[in-house]
Amino acid sequence: MTTLLVAFAFSALFVALSIPLGEMFGSIVIIIVLSKLGVQTKVPKHTLVLVQLALGLSVGGLIPPSFFATGFPLVMFAGLVICMALQVSCGYWLLQRFSWSKGDSLLASIPGAMAAVMVLNEAQKAPSAKVIFVHTFRLIFLLLLSGLLVSQQSNTHLLEQPLGFNVLTFALAFMLAGGSGVVLNKLGIPAPYMVTGMLVGIGLNGFVPELNLSISPLIMMVAISALGVVMGLRLCNISAQEFRRFTFASLCVTVLSLSVTFVCAFAFSLWLDKPFIVLSLSWMPGSIEAMTVAALYLGLEPALIMLSHVIRMMILHIVPVVVLAFKPKQHQ
Repeated sequence: MTTLLVAFAFSALFVALSIPLGEMFGSIVIIIVLSKLGVQTKVPKHTLVLVQLALGLSVGGLIPPSFFATGFPLVMFAGLVICMALQVSCGYWLLQRFSWSKGDSLLASIPGAMAAVMVLNEAQKAPSAKVIFVHTFRLIFLLLLSGLLVSQQSNTHLLEQPLGFNVLTFALAFMLAGGSGVVLNKLGIPAPYMVTGMLVGIGLNGFVPELNLSISPLIMMVAISALGVVMGLRLCNISAQEFRRFTFASLCVTVLSLSVTFVCAFAFSLWLDKPFIVLSLSWMPGSIEAMTVAALYLGLEPALIMLSHVIRMMILHIVPVVVLAFKPKQHQ
């Protein structure tokens, strides 16, 4: 618990200094520094469970009630799925060029959904630091890219929803998601609490909007800081030689992933009659905050772009469940 408190203090410091995603990077940095100084760091057993619940509810709560009435353009959804599939296929480069394992190559190439990737990575017999390194590298890369698209940084936290935080509604959602998550966990479903958190968030927000489900910015900050701690614990054991190798591998797979994104965005921009830049920002492999901020400053379609990223995260959280459901049949 002491580790989490120290990490949260540094997360708050990074946020106060207006460092993008300071909640995450503050805790990552301090964990790595403490490790290099020989200080023992560890986290409570169920830390990732709380992270899953908070982030799952946040993702589900982002779906506006109007979405269930208007839906999402079918062709754009198809384009998103095709783009995601091609982005994931970039992991083949890691498998062939760098001889990574199939599991590490797949997890490293997943376009975003850091928390879901962390949960799946931790579920492996030997959690991989290189997977976390690739995702952290790509996140920093996308933050820098969004900075090039706008003339100044924004301090607006676009994911901080609430005009008023309803404690009772959040407690109800937390208990529903936690209880159903226990069941999914016993069934062996990957990232169970994130899946149930997302589904509960969608259900309450879409079908019972009067409950006004929202996630407190403080709760989100604690969850993201805790996620950064878990990431830092994996990154702190990377040697200088591994750092050089992982950086090159991360750069290669990130450039490949972005190239795929731009090609898909260009092709579907002709079909959908939508601006190339809008589809590019909508289908970027991660960083919903940075891409939405860029859309706001460029006067594009921030709602559509944010919703595309939310749907992408929903797909990434549900796919492992679907794969697991069909796996026994394939085995037979």
